[in-house]
Amino acid sequence: MSEILISNISAPPNIKAQLNALSKDIKFIREITKGGNGYLFFGENRILKNEVAVKFYYWGGDAKYHAEPSTLAAIEAPNILQVKNAGLLDGEWAYFVTPRCPNGDLDDVLEKTEHGNLQAVERTSQILSGVTHLHQRRYLHRDLKPSNIYVGEDGRSIIGDFGSIKYIPEDLNSIPASSHAVLYRPPESINANSYGFEGDIYQCGIILYQLLGGYLPYEEMAWLNKTEKIEHDRKTSRAEKSIFIDTCIQDKIKRGKILDISSLPAWVPNNLKRTIRKATHVDPTKRYLSASAFHTHLNNIKSKIPDWSVVGGQPTLRGTTSFRICNDDGVFYVQKSKKGGDWRRDNSIVGDSISEIVKKIEAKI
Repeated sequence: MSEILISNISAPPNIKAQLNALSKDIKFIREITKGGNGYLFFGENRILKNEVAVKFYYWGGDAKYHAEPSTLAAIEAPNILQVKNAGLLDGEWAYFVTPRCPNGDLDDVLEKTEHGNLQAVERTSQILSGVTHLHQRRYLHRDLKPSNIYVGEDGRSIIGDFGSIKYIPEDLNSIPASSHAVLYRPPESINANSYGFEGDIYQCGIILYQLLGGYLPYEEMAWLNKTEKIEHDRKTSRAEKSIFIDTCIQDKIKRGKILDISSLPAWVPNNLKRTIRKATHVDPTKRYLSASAFHTHLNNIKSKIPDWSVVGGQPTLRGTTSFRICNDDGVFYVQKSKKGGDWRRDNSIVGDSISEIVKKIEAKI
C-alpha cells in the first residue's frame, strides 16, 4: 500500500512532527478514524516488514496518575497488547507503538458472529486475565469495551488501546474517572467522578453481557424514550442535543438501567445472568472483589453452563446427544444428533417458544 502524506492528516502540528520522526522506521499507511480517543495510525516497519499501530492519546499532564510507558512496555502477558515503543510529546500528548491486530476487535467479531455461552465465558475470562495483570501493577484501564479488545491470530482476546490507562497510587482506592465511552462508564464515575479497580470489573461485566447477546445499542437515539425524544427535538444546536442524550444515558447508568437482562437469549442460564448483575452492580462494593475473583467465579461455574451456541442460525446445544431448535414459518421443532450422526426430528420435545423448548431440552440432559 502507498504511504500516506503526513502533512495532509488531521492531527495537531506536534503529532505530525512526531509522525515525521517515527517515519524514519515506520511506513505509515492509514489514518484510522474509528473511535474518538486520540489519533490512531497503521503502518509497517521498514526493516522488519511487520505491521504496527501508533496511538497518540491525551494524557493530561498529571504525572501522579500517568502510566509510565517503560512500565507498560515491560508487561508481557498473552491477553495484553505489547507496547513496543512509547514516548511523551509534551504536557498533553503521548504515544505508544504496538503490533497491529489484523483480525480486528470484538466489535468486528460481534457484527459477524454470535457467541455461544461457553465461548462468551472464555473470551471474558481472557480479558479478566489481562485486567488482573494490569491491576497487579496498580493500573486501571478505564476504557474496556469491545472496540478496545483485539483478536489475536489464534483467536484470543487481547486488551489494547492504553490511551485512558492510569496509575492508582498505593495510598488511594480511586482516581478521577475517564469521560470516554459514556455507555461503559460505571455509576460511581458519574456520581462522584471516581474510578477504582471496581470500574474495570463493571466494564468487563458489560462486555460479558454483550458477548452473550444482550441488547446495548450504539445508536444514541435508541436510548431515549418517547418523552425524551420530544425534548431532544426541541434542542436547537447539535451540542445541546448531544449533552441531552449523554445526560439521559447517564441517568440510566446511575439507576442501574443500562443493561436489559431480559434481552439475553433464552439459552443464557440464570447463573450467568446473576454473574452479570453482580459484576455491574450500581454499588461498587457489591461487585466482585477483584478481576481475579471474577475470573475464578467464571471458572467455577463453567461446568454448569449448557454449551448453547447459534450454528447456521439455529440455537444448538452440543453434547454426546446434541439438540437444535428449528423454525418453520414460526413453528418451532427440535432435532437431535447422537454422537455426531445425522440430525433427526425429536417429536417428544414441543413448545410454543424458544424459552420453553430450551427448558425441556435441558431437562433431558
